[in-house]
Amino acid sequence: MRHARSFLLAGVLLAAGGARAQEAVEHHVTFYSRAGGQVYLSEARTTGGLGGGVGVRDTLGERLILQADLSYLMMLGNVGVLRLGAGLQRPGTYTPAVLLTLSTFFGDRLAFLSPEHPTPVGNAALALGVSLAPVRFTHQGFQVSVLELGVGVGSDLPGLGLSYQLGLLEIGTTF
Repeated sequence: MRHARSFLLAGVLLAAGGARAQEAVEHHVTFYSRAGGQVYLSEARTTGGLGGGVGVRDTLGERLILQADLSYLMMLGNVGVLRLGAGLQRPGTYTPAVLLTLSTFFGDRLAFLSPEHPTPVGNAALALGVSLAPVRFTHQGFQVSVLELGVGVGSDLPGLGLSYQLGLLEIGTTF
């Protein structure tokens, strides 16, 4: 009975401590617009181009980033890219970041027929990659990123595809 009370007391203390820790995490929601280019290349298809988009980012405790953005790209037809990302940033005014991203390319594409792909690939291209934003600043609720570089890999079975990303400018405001 005595051990049961000790375990109960320890459980209550852990729950109370966990609740306080959850309360201490601050969320900063940022709406942003971006301009740049993204392309997906494989033996079966090529898609992408240059354009811009909009997104939303949640920053947890000034370090952890969760974000989603949607871009419209032109050059190889009309292409949409939905990009989901999670990563880390440096706290403060100079806030470089690194993100793990999942990009989905949908819309027009150039299709290539080969013995491995005798018919055009019909589904959206998916690429899992890494993005680096080394020139990124946050000040009084505004964020600016001047350069973002990313690379990813996708699967066009059989075979692999590569995704390249170049973000030229990203401007956001935090609420």
